[in-house]
Amino acid sequence: MEEETLALMFVGAVCTLMGIVMNINPIKFDEDLLGALEGELSERENMLKNFGAQLRCAIGALAISIGIIAIYNRDLATNDAENLLVSMGVGFVILMGVIAGGYYRGFVDRLIVPPLVIFTVLSSICFYAGLM
Repeated sequence: MEEETLALMFVGAVCTLMGIVMNINPIKFDEDLLGALEGELSERENMLKNFGAQLRCAIGALAISIGIIAIYNRDLATNDAENLLVSMGVGFVILMGVIAGGYYRGFVDRLIVPPLVIFTVLSSICFYAGLM
């Protein structure tokens, strides 16, 4: 098995699994990632929590889509697979920049480390398989 095929299958599986987990219970996913809100929530806070959960579902669906694209295209010709992997790696780096940018722009009070770790690993795999 070529390393491009293996990389696309791994990236596809991780993205798909991550998207499914985000969609199974998005409120719990947010609480596990960011911490649960304390006490009874006001109507506005509850609305914002539910809005965040809907956004998490949409982001999860996007992750599933990326995963399916990677898995479906695992048998591309080597040059095409390398191009797909490098473009996915660039996309993951941009995504990490947006996540980190939220902290530096003051939208959140702490860096959320798990997605940064996951996307660092995925982008490393993409660049390794796509550029070697």
